[in-house]
Amino acid sequence: MATRKSPGKKTGQKTGKRRSAAGRRASGRTLAVWLGTVAVATAVVTALFFIFIAPAIFHTGPVTDEIGEASLDRAKSYPETDAEIPDVRDRFKDYTLEGSLKSARIAIVIDDFGYDIKRLRRLFGVDAEIAVAVLPHQKYSTASAEEAHLHGWQVLLHLPMEPENSSVNDPGKGALYTSMDNSAIRTTLDRDLSSVPYVSGVNNHMGSKATADTRMMRIVLKQVAERGLFFLDSRTTAKSVAGDLMASMGVRGGVRSIFLDNTRNHDYIRAQIGELVRTARRTGSAIAIGHPYNETIDVLLETVPLLKESGIEVVSITDLMAPGGTE
Repeated sequence: MATRKSPGKKTGQKTGKRRSAAGRRASGRTLAVWLGTVAVATAVVTALFFIFIAPAIFHTGPVTDEIGEASLDRAKSYPETDAEIPDVRDRFKDYTLEGSLKSARIAIVIDDFGYDIKRLRRLFGVDAEIAVAVLPHQKYSTASAEEAHLHGWQVLLHLPMEPENSSVNDPGKGALYTSMDNSAIRTTLDRDLSSVPYVSGVNNHMGSKATADTRMMRIVLKQVAERGLFFLDSRTTAKSVAGDLMASMGVRGGVRSIFLDNTRNHDYIRAQIGELVRTARRTGSAIAIGHPYNETIDVLLETVPLLKESGIEVVSITDLMAPGGTE
């Protein structure tokens, strides 16, 4: 008798095949969804890259953030190496020949030492005596004064004094304020002088408000004179009474003629040196004040030899200090 095939087995095989096909279709749909998601994410990331990141890396458009602009300005204005500083010998001689050819003496003061010692040591490369004005109570105040003194240069106390709007412009440690009483002014000035050794004189740091205050300046000038020092008015305001008081009190001193580096740019500073020379040719002497910027030191290293070639004397600041503040 013939054996009949079980119908259940055939039906099971067909059901398994149908399930396998359905599984493959579901897997295909999942893969398609996943690939679509990846494609969308890739498109979004790519768009974000070209909108926000690529311009900063490849400079595909203008840089508008403040840091970028400041960095660009600094790169343009402040060369870092001597190779980038042009030879201005002929142009500088044009400056020095303007005005009368009378003998002329200039003195140069560099302010704001006390924060850093390295730039002072670089300044020592200038072949002339430069006066060093040192802020009180700073990390390198004593060291700066000692090294300048050992180098044979004059040391000044760069006396912090109240400016207009002192809430914005902080004059720093040891400052004199017009709100102080007479005793506090004297005590603060004594402490400031004690923090900077070898001083031969005093000049003001800031001070647009304090140097216009007659009471303040009488106290300061009297104390400066009692110590046998001179006072150099940095002339940070046209309202300063220091010059008139030095004259009436007979205090030895002087007044700044030129600021060298209100703009930190080599050509600007060269032009200010030229203006210094013209002033000295016209009046017989002139006093410049600058700051320990690399740009200022660059220009002094470059131009002091040219000054000497042109017959300009670069003298000690003490040579231009006179009783009554007029030389």
